[in-house]
Order: sequence, then structure tokens, then C-alpha cells
Amino acid sequence: MTTITLRPATADDRTFIDSLSPRLSGVPRPGWHDLAAMEGFQDRHMAASFEPVEGAATMVACGEDGRRLGYIHLRPGQDGVTEEPCGYISLITTTKDAEGSGVATRLMAAAEDWARGRGYRLLALDVFSDNRRAVDFYRRGGFKTETRRMVKPL
Repeated sequence: MTTITLRPATADDRTFIDSLSPRLSGVPRPGWHDLAAMEGFQDRHMAASFEPVEGAATMVACGEDGRRLGYIHLRPGQDGVTEEPCGYISLITTTKDAEGSGVATRLMAAAEDWARGRGYRLLALDVFSDNRRAVDFYRRGGFKTETRRMVKPL
């Protein structure tokens, strides 16, 4: 495994971050949403996620050669049950080449450190239920399903 370093994102990283958007919109999705709908969702989600918010952070993972391998975007959030402040993972992705290399695990560890450093008791995220690879990854990392939204196509 290559050495992975994490650093705060800079303005120079925005093109890289945007270039990974198709990986996020291309995840396994509910059958009633086509790729165009997912791309529109992803565009809106990224725009909302990167709106300036105090306490938000974006970390970029780089290999030994300095090549960018992935990123995670973190924001202050609110627990849906208690309304207490919590950490929220708004976006996380890696390059195709970095899949399975430990990059996402390192980014998730950084998210936990970020959340603990802000005194949060909880760290939350959203994931499409059809994205089994991501769901399984998050479960292995200790995440548990708290709520589940169900949809009936008509």
C-alpha cells in the first residue's frame, strides 16, 4: 500500500473535486431514477454542500507522488432525533484507481477526528440504499442505520 497523506483542500483542488462528481452520480441507484436525474441531484448536492458554512472542512487524500486520490467534505450537522449538533459527511469519494487502497478508510478516520475535535458525539452521512459497496463499507466502519426513507414509484 502506498503512503497516503491528507491535507486541507485549497482552491486549486476544486477542479479535481468537481472531476469526481460523475463517480458520485454513477453509483448504484434506485431503478426509478435514471442517470440524468442522478447527475442533476449530484450537481445540486455539490452546490449546496460547498456553500460556505462555519466549521466545514474538506480534506484531500494524496499519494506519495502528490497525486490526488480522493476527498471528503465535512459539515456541522444536526441529529434528526435529538437535534444536537453532530458531524456530517456531506461528500466522500476516491478516484477509480484508489478504490480498495485504504484511501476512503483514511478519509473516514479524518472525519472521525474532525468530529471528535469539535466535541460532537455523533457523525452522520447519507447513502443510497442500492449502493451496496458504500453501505457495506460504512457498516464495517461502525455506522448503523438510524432511519430509512422508503419510496414507492407510482
